[in-house]
Amino acid sequence: MANRVRKRNSADFFTTIAKIVTLSIAIGTAAILIASMVLLGFQKAITQKITTFAGDFEITQCSGLVAPYTSVQVAQVSRLMANLPSAIEKVTAFTQTLMLIHTKEGVEGICCKGVDPMVAHTALEGYLIAGRLPDLTKATYQNECCISHHLAQRLSIALGDSVLVHTLHATVRYRKLKIVGIYCTYLSDIDENLAFCDMRLIQRLNNCSPETVNGYTIFLKDHVKPTKALRDTILGLIDYDLRLISTQRKYVNFYDWLAIIQKNTTIFMLFVLLVAGCTMLATLMVQLIERSYMVGILKVLGGGDGQIYAILLYNSLRTLCIGMLYGNLLGLGLCFLQAHYKCITLEPALYYMSYVPIYSHWKAIVFPNLFIWVTLSVALYFSIKWLRQKNIIETLQEG
Repeated sequence: MANRVRKRNSADFFTTIAKIVTLSIAIGTAAILIASMVLLGFQKAITQKITTFAGDFEITQCSGLVAPYTSVQVAQVSRLMANLPSAIEKVTAFTQTLMLIHTKEGVEGICCKGVDPMVAHTALEGYLIAGRLPDLTKATYQNECCISHHLAQRLSIALGDSVLVHTLHATVRYRKLKIVGIYCTYLSDIDENLAFCDMRLIQRLNNCSPETVNGYTIFLKDHVKPTKALRDTILGLIDYDLRLISTQRKYVNFYDWLAIIQKNTTIFMLFVLLVAGCTMLATLMVQLIERSYMVGILKVLGGGDGQIYAILLYNSLRTLCIGMLYGNLLGLGLCFLQAHYKCITLEPALYYMSYVPIYSHWKAIVFPNLFIWVTLSVALYFSIKWLRQKNIIETLQEG
């Protein structure tokens, strides 16, 4: 019956309205799908940048950089991997010191972080735009350094140049370091402050033994979130005089920015769904008004209100499914083009990315579609219920 009602006259007014509604749902579905994949893309890309350079948690002495000779012993953190093998991917040691770089353009202060030669740093290599990381394969440390693109431009440093640096300790130590790599993250807190060299070089500058490190970086597995419960568990496994810093707290500005983006995206999705729901309600009203003669005949032949509303619901759900299908094709097609060709670029100073990121995971596709389907189906159900309470069919018969 619903199919015959729909195919009765393909040139009538309701068919035109149905096409408009289908187009509206398709555009809304595509917009929500794109917004979801872009939002998750931003969250994934920025979080991955931060955790690559700083891990998920950082263990240091409570004195921090003020007293660079203080160290964290291996025995103080060895219990972590043994007690949390399913949550922690690796724990790596690091050393760090504050130093000044002298060039013809001026003097710049940086935090030089020594990377562990016993661990592979393939994730860091992914952010290099020129050169390489300091050579960690030699038996002794090399006077090499990797700086950010921001610092290289600011100080007019090119790949292969040598720069003079000195520490800020009471006993000043000088070194001439060769710039062997340049990285770029577009995250100001990292690019403006952080450089990398061999951990053994920092130990020598700090006049420390090879066993002395300034802290440990904890990297969690991909499926594990740095929750407060996990933080409390880690705190219970390390010594009382150690400080555990979450990356989300250390780089709170970026996570606050992501929270604002998520809030704006949620509001946008709700408005799109509100418009789509009102459009579906208007479509039901148009069907009733345009088919008022058919409604009267069905009532004379003994058709109940439930049967008439079931016909309307079936046609509306069919329109919803067709609109969502076209919306998925449009949204996924545009996301595919952006993911592979990076057609839409961004200002890195504002968005911390040079292009719009796309997170093409099945969850980013299935969950938005389920959200749209459930929301609009519920809206249709309550619309039908509202129409029945208002006795729209009896009103049309009397008219």
